[in-house]
Amino acid sequence: MKAARMGASPALEGRTERRLADADPLVAGALDRALSGKDLRLEEVEELLRVSGGELQLLLLTADLVRRKLVGEVATYVVNRNVNHTNICTGSCRFCAFRRPPSHPEAYSLTPQQLRAKVEEAVKMGATEICLQGGLHPDFGLETYLGLLRTIREVSEELHIHAFSPAELDHLSRKEGLPVDEVLKLLKEAGLNSVPGTAAEILSDRVRETICPAKIRTERWVEIVRSCHRRGIPTTSTMMYGTVETPEERARHLLLLREIQRGTGGFTEFVPLPVVPQNTELSRLGITGPTPEDNLRVHAVARLALAGYINHIQASWVKLGPEGARTMLLAGADDLGGTLFEENITREAGGRWGQGMTPQQLRSLILGAGRVPRQRSTLYELLD
Repeated sequence: MKAARMGASPALEGRTERRLADADPLVAGALDRALSGKDLRLEEVEELLRVSGGELQLLLLTADLVRRKLVGEVATYVVNRNVNHTNICTGSCRFCAFRRPPSHPEAYSLTPQQLRAKVEEAVKMGATEICLQGGLHPDFGLETYLGLLRTIREVSEELHIHAFSPAELDHLSRKEGLPVDEVLKLLKEAGLNSVPGTAAEILSDRVRETICPAKIRTERWVEIVRSCHRRGIPTTSTMMYGTVETPEERARHLLLLREIQRGTGGFTEFVPLPVVPQNTELSRLGITGPTPEDNLRVHAVARLALAGYINHIQASWVKLGPEGARTMLLAGADDLGGTLFEENITREAGGRWGQGMTPQQLRSLILGAGRVPRQRSTLYELLD
């Protein structure tokens, strides 16, 4: 399911090829393969995730060139509202400062009236999507989740409902004793349109044992995502990086996503998520998160490793900050995500970039990167 490529500037390609002659042979070979439209191998992806100095600049130039070939000069955003329906969670993820036990004074679960008010506000502000995720509430079963979808649909039949992470779907499947495919069937019938590909973190059980020991394992995440795609429910794909993973584990994560997409075609985008550890248990383990150079590497390598399979690379302004996200538009990214209106998970972990962006602010960032801003739908249809 590899997409067709577009043309690019011969002058820019020529300048890149001249610089490749001076690079390390493995790096030069990998970048040349990417420019030729060939799939990168594991050792090439891993090597690119280690580059620095002049080779990093060459990687960024190549990623930007491949981005131009695949998606052109348009950079997109979605007008959406983020809703975290509960912070009550039985999980123990060491990168999370959002979860609360049921008895905690700050624990909450939105009532139908509260959810309805948030959705109505989103509609008034022109949102096309509701992104709905929450903790793994021990008492929430299928009827609760169906009720959340029904409440949104009572407000709007047109809103795209992007909801329930693979971890939530696994939690619901186990609680009800139903196969996840049956759960997805019922949720789709109630109005679910797509699923966030979160809870992926790093798709390595070695890493997961350290940072989220109680969370679904790699095999289960893959199983649930493939089930979504078989059901005709598209998902995003993500990678949370900057904890204890190695470059090889990052590379294997990217190529696993490529393998899934080759078989299903169900991923709409890839979202690199630099960890925000400040208020979490990870900070007490000495983890400080990725460097700006690391952010550039990951976004650029993702563009090359996934090229032709997942062609939309999103830069998360929530994690990177507005200027950081704008910079990623020069390193292979072509999307800035959503307006959100409200964001709790990163904020609780120590994020300092606010809870929402206006369409005008996102358009300004895109223009500042020399790109053409366009509003999109969740499924990347251009709307303006």
